[in-house]
Amino acid sequence: MTTPTDDHTGWTCDAGASLIAEAMTPGPGVLLGVLHGVIYVCPEHCAEAELRITAAGYCPEVRPAPESHRYDPWPCGHITTYDDQAAAELAQAD
Repeated sequence: MTTPTDDHTGWTCDAGASLIAEAMTPGPGVLLGVLHGVIYVCPEHCAEAELRITAAGYCPEVRPAPESHRYDPWPCGHITTYDDQAAAELAQAD
C-alpha cells in the first residue's frame, strides 16, 4: 500500500478547489492509467496546474472534485501524491 504525501503548489489563492487536476501516466490497460498525484484547483488556477503536471512529465486529467473535497480543508493548490518523485515534481515552483 502506498502512503499519500501532502504538499502545496505555493501559489496564494483563497478559493476552494472545485476541480481536481490528476497527474497520470499510461497504465497496463487501454483505459486504465496510473495516478501519481493530484492538485486540487479552482477554475482560475486550472491551466497553471495542467502546465505544472505536463512539465513534470505526466498527462493532466481534470475533473470536478467530489463535493466533500471542494472546500476547506481542500484549498486551491493542495497537492496529494502517491510517490516521492511526483511529490517533488508537482510541488516545485515554476
